[in-house]
Order: sequence, then structure tokens, then C-alpha cells
Amino acid sequence: MIAGKKGSLFTLIGLYILTIPFFNGINVTSYDNSQILGHFGESTTAFTYALYIPIFAMLAFLPLGLKIGKQIPMRTLILSASFLSILFNTATLFVTTIEWFTFFRALLAVVSVVGIFASMVPILLKYNPVFNMALLYGILQFIQKGSQHIYQFLGAHFTSFYNWTFGIYFLNINFLICILLAWFFYKADVAPMKGKFQFDWRGWIIMILFFAVILFLCVEGQSRNWLSDFKIQLACAFLFIILGVYLIHVRFTEDAIIDPAVYRHKNVVIGAFIMFYIGVMNGTGTVVKGYMDNILGFDSVTGAQTHLALLIGLCISIPLSTYLLYKRIYLATIFILGFGCFGLYHMILFFRFYPGIDTSDFFLPLIFKGLGTGFLFPLSLLYISEGVPPKLSGSRMMSGIIAQAVIASLLGSAILGTYISNLNVHHKTGLSQQFTPMNQEAQKQLNNSKNKFLYLGQSEAEATKNAEKSLYNQTSQAAILLAYKDIYLVMSAICFLPIFIILLFKLWRRPIGRVEVEPIPI
Repeated sequence: MIAGKKGSLFTLIGLYILTIPFFNGINVTSYDNSQILGHFGESTTAFTYALYIPIFAMLAFLPLGLKIGKQIPMRTLILSASFLSILFNTATLFVTTIEWFTFFRALLAVVSVVGIFASMVPILLKYNPVFNMALLYGILQFIQKGSQHIYQFLGAHFTSFYNWTFGIYFLNINFLICILLAWFFYKADVAPMKGKFQFDWRGWIIMILFFAVILFLCVEGQSRNWLSDFKIQLACAFLFIILGVYLIHVRFTEDAIIDPAVYRHKNVVIGAFIMFYIGVMNGTGTVVKGYMDNILGFDSVTGAQTHLALLIGLCISIPLSTYLLYKRIYLATIFILGFGCFGLYHMILFFRFYPGIDTSDFFLPLIFKGLGTGFLFPLSLLYISEGVPPKLSGSRMMSGIIAQAVIASLLGSAILGTYISNLNVHHKTGLSQQFTPMNQEAQKQLNNSKNKFLYLGQSEAEATKNAEKSLYNQTSQAAILLAYKDIYLVMSAICFLPIFIILLFKLWRRPIGRVEVEPIPI
């Protein structure tokens, strides 16, 4: 009996390890953007498209990938996904244009979806319902979120050792290990979930059009100043037209990608909103990374090391939240812990945006962010899945992904970037207006700077010009700090607000309900 348990645990660990490379197909080079941009020498806009397109390709392919995955024998599927991943990943080393690089990265992202599903099915079949769903979701989230930061950290170090191509080689080694593990753990080549293939092709095309418009808004919105530009206005109007066309479409199809019947389950509606809310709170992390890279001048290795603080938080919160869910603790308790940690993350950073901020100032708030992520992500995935019949599993999954990943994280981050830029201009203008002869402190600083340049042998005109430039640079730094403080103060209030609502209306004073659908923790 003991030997059997040890063998079962060994098999389980091996099956989980198989999922890791597919979760991180495009994570390992996420800190190499400047090198890749320099390699191809493209414009910032073109490179931004290259960053977004693989993500949207993966999300768009998800419903079709899951359907295809159920039709093909598991061993064939995992071996094919691993081999194709190596092929597409290697192809990015030899392309000469950003278009082909983006094309093969998108194919790698698409194949990753198939690999995730192929590597998860044996776990679902072998250990569920033996496993409690809370444990299954918790372990998958721990592996996904934890490996994400480890791969980004390793990718940043590989880049510093050689260049961005080292991360590609590292990922290929991972996929080769997947092939070896598949030969060992996948004993039978069968398709246990195979059924009649039926797919909503028309609805899929409509969804791709919807994603294409969101992609355009994410990339072009900031440079075109959003609704002040006619093309942005047209794109927004087109979104509503696509939504209307889809609502007409679902009336004439039986197996829609997103069946409106799923919204008869209140937890799906509320869960989608919660996932959107979490995406908004989590999206401010791009602000911190941008501040580290663009304002403070941190290199990729320093940024990756700082973000390992998130991993510390995840290592504490995901096992704890999984244990609480398994022990059937009230949902309200876990939600309050998660929202509270996100609130502390934003509040601490609000007080730490000051001149002279250093790497050490980011560790504690990022630990709290990791804690919030670990409490809220597994819980939100379970809550939106609660009581949903298997027939509506895909509708539930795509509702959550669109709410959190597409609308909140991708589009929301682009909108937030514009809002910060506008706040920065506002504060810079306000600070510049204070540089008058009446402001003795500013005049004193200007004269001291001017005297330093005169001492270096510069002419009167040159010294004056450089002194004004130095003061202007200091003003820019102060303005961006004020802009970030504004954002994080507002976000801290947004994070703490759900806690007061939960306590005031006595919400979720019950444990998690029954969950039967497949956990796809993307």
C-alpha cells in the first residue's frame, strides 16, 4: 500500500512538471524586450503589436484548442505539442523580420494551449474526483503562478549572460524534457474524453474579430489619445456591432462558444465581475515595472529579482488559501484576505513613491501583491465554476478570461498608461508654473545649479540653459511620482471597498459549492 502511494505521488509530480513549459512558452523572454526590439530595429508601435498578438492568439485559440484536445490520443497530443513547440520556438531564432518573429511566437502560444490541456487531462482523470477540486485548482495555480516568476527570473539572467536567444535554447530543453516525461508517464495512447466533434466556427470567427478590435485599441489607443481620434471611435462602435451580431448568432446555434444561458447562474455573472476587478487591481503591476525600467533605470536582472518577492507571497498564500477552501472556510474570509493584501500593496507603494526610492522599497509591497494574488485567483476560478454544468464549461471559462485578461488586464493597462501620462502632464504643468521670481526656493536652486556650470567653465548662456534643463528634469521626476501616488491612492480605496461591502451586506458566509467543470487556470 505504501509503495503504491509513493508511486502514485511520483506519477502525480511528473504529470504536474509536464504542464510547466507550456504555461511559460512566452514568459521566459518577457524581460528581453529591449534586446529583441534592438535586434529587429522596428518602431515601438510595431513591436507592441508583436508583444500583444501572441497573447491574443492564445486566448482566441483556447476554445478550439480544448475541442481538438479531446479528439486526439493523449500521448500523441503531448508529443506533437512538445515537438511543434520546439519547432516554432527555434524558428524565432532565424527569422529576419518582426512579422515572422510574431507569427512563430503566436504559433508557439497556440500550441501551448494544446500542451496545457494534454498535460492536464491525465491529472483530471487519474486524481479527480479523488482530489478535492479546491486542491486541484490550488496546485495548478501554484505551479502556474510560481513557475511564471521563476521562468522570468531565469530568462532575465540568461539574457545577461549572453543575449535573448539563450532563453529560447533554455525553453527548448524544457520541451525535450516534456517529450521524455511523456514517453515515461503516458503508457496508453488513448483519447478518453473523445466525443462527437462539434464546434461553433461562426461564433469563433466573430470572437476573433472582437479580439482584433481590442488588440487595435490596446496598441493604438495611447498614441491616438483614445476617443479624440476618429479611428478609435470607429473601433469602439465596431465592438458594439460585433456584440450585437454575436447575440443574433447565438439564437441560431446549439453549441455557442459563449452561451448566454451560462449567465442564468448568478455566480458566473458575479464571478466574471470579480475576475474583472482582480484584473484591474493586478494590472497596476505593469506601472511598477515600467517605473523600474523607464524612470529608475533598473536593468532586467534587477527587475526580475525584485519581482521574486511576488513568488514569496504566492508560496505563502496559495497553499493557505487551498487549505482554507479544502477545510470549507467561508468564502468571505478568503475574499477579505485577498482584497486586504491588494489594498496594502497599493497603500504601501503610495507612501514609498518619493525621490530616492530604491529596489528594497519594492519588496514588501510586492510580497503583499503575491499574497493577494494567491488568495483571490484560485478562489475566483472556483467561484465562477460553482454549479456550472459541463455543457456550459467553455462559456464559463471564456467569460472569465474575457473579463479578466482581455478587458481588465490588456485593455485596462493600456487605458491606465494613458491616464498616468495625462496625470504626469497635469502635475508637470502645475509644478512648472511655480517657477516664478516669487518662488525663492526654486530661484535659489536654479542659481546654485547655474553657478556649478559656470564653475565648470561654461558660458553664461550655456550655464543658464543647463541649469534650467536640470531643474526641468527634477520637475519631471517629481511629476511622475505624484502621478503614481494619485493612482495608487485611488487603487488602495478600490481594493478596500469590497471588504466593506462584504462586511456590510454579510456576503459569502458559506463555503465553496460543488465544482465539476475542467479547471483551465490560464
